[in-house]
Amino acid sequence: MAVTADTIESYFKEYGWTYERMDDTHFLSGFDSEVIDTFPIYITLSPSWVYFAIIPFVSAPEDPECERTLYQHLLRMCQEINMAKFSIDPDGDVVLAVELPRENMDYSEFSDALGALSYYADQAYPTAYALATDPKATSSFAEEEDLDWEE
Repeated sequence: MAVTADTIESYFKEYGWTYERMDDTHFLSGFDSEVIDTFPIYITLSPSWVYFAIIPFVSAPEDPECERTLYQHLLRMCQEINMAKFSIDPDGDVVLAVELPRENMDYSEFSDALGALSYYADQAYPTAYALATDPKATSSFAEEEDLDWEE
């Protein structure tokens, strides 16, 4: 059975986070972070999926070098993280998201989704923000990228 908006409300109550039910398919919540004041989390119910997203996670870089370095870093991060993923929206803003099938989604999956977003947001934000705003910032993957594999 697919989760409903009422189910999501009950999961929020069990999880202990405040939330706003915007309509039958959209919720807004968020969490206080050590790296920025608050990360907003938008939850959307589609016919088949439940989307949990921090939008924007980082605003679109203005500098082309920042854009290249940031996007390359986030692609590498996607390989290393579990459950969550980074993507780019039509405005070039970075999105951090978790997508779960709506069918039979239980509380533990809901909890895991919020936990993954919280964890990766706190871990990834300082570097992502630096890469998005400072052309001299370096990715933690930079040393790996500079290796000469032909040696």
